[in-house]
Amino acid sequence: MFKVDKYYQMDDHKLELEANKFHIGEYAPNGRISRRLIIEQLIAKDLANNSRFAILISGISLILSLIALLKK
Repeated sequence: MFKVDKYYQMDDHKLELEANKFHIGEYAPNGRISRRLIIEQLIAKDLANNSRFAILISGISLILSLIALLKK
């Protein structure tokens, strides 16, 4: 299960370090960090990673299904 609670529980410093780790920028308008912007971008990153993984699993399943059908 995908959980985003970890981002909401981080303090500002840890949240900023997490954003920097993934090269997420544009989260400090007027020189102050925006927790909302950082969290939205981190969640979007996580969702994109999940969809790539799902596509890979689906592709492997399709190939295995075709192989099983051809062997009959």
